[in-house]
Amino acid sequence: MWEREVNRVYAIEIMDNNSEILEYNEPDIPVKATITTQEEYMQPMVNHWHNDFEFIHILSGEMWYCVDGVKCRLTAGQMIFVNSARMHYGFWEDVYKCRFSCTIFHPGMLDSKLSHKYLEAIAGKTMPAFLILRPEIMREKEIMDMVEKLNITTREKKDGYELEMMSLIYRICFLLKDLVKAAPEVISYVDAKKLEAMHRMTGFIQQQYQQKISLNEIAMAGLVSRSACCQIFKKFLGKSPVEYLTEYRISKSVELILGGKNSMTDIAMLCGFGSSSYYAETFHKILGCTPTEYKMKCRM
Repeated sequence: MWEREVNRVYAIEIMDNNSEILEYNEPDIPVKATITTQEEYMQPMVNHWHNDFEFIHILSGEMWYCVDGVKCRLTAGQMIFVNSARMHYGFWEDVYKCRFSCTIFHPGMLDSKLSHKYLEAIAGKTMPAFLILRPEIMREKEIMDMVEKLNITTREKKDGYELEMMSLIYRICFLLKDLVKAAPEVISYVDAKKLEAMHRMTGFIQQQYQQKISLNEIAMAGLVSRSACCQIFKKFLGKSPVEYLTEYRISKSVELILGGKNSMTDIAMLCGFGSSSYYAETFHKILGCTPTEYKMKCRM
């Protein structure tokens, strides 16, 4: 995933099924905790998913978050909880100078017969895709405080921090269980099946983006019809399969540009564009500059 145009760039590595490869703070503890700013990211972003729970806390400014095709505006003080295995990405429509914390942990940390039934109550396929947490609501603020404490504990690594991390994660999940249960919107079984098809189709694009791909092939990967394929992409990603494929190819080309080992012509071919001129035209349409201009700006 690539976000806003600045000197430093953050990339998200994506697996073959379009799930994100997360870099945890500690290799043996599946928790990721960061504090960052809007300026450290670039656009466009690639819609992705992972099995982890994700919390984004807006410390200052504003940003938008899209989860399973639903867009919501987040303002300073608010936090969004993104449930496991949901398609999501954040973006900005204007320069808000947004600063935010990101806290991610894998629910498998609590894996046991006892915890499984409680995790199913939070992350089951028919559970809400996301929740917006607000500091003015006491039970929501309690979760926010626990998440921020987990973020700090993970980054500071004081004596005994591993035990405190586990304690906080259990507490967060306990509080989430009741909050998710009370949430008014619950995804239907039909939508859950569509999300599974979405994962298969985006995974196919991830694997085959270097080749010529037809709409029929994308639909077949999801075991759905062409029309259903387009409807599912529109529902969860807000764009057509072809638009998603094009943006994904551009994001992969950005990785190669930053790698500095390939010519622009080679990059165009490696990323599935038929010609370097079409690649440059498409790149400019999406990012507002040519690939060469982009490379020069990133070197500044």
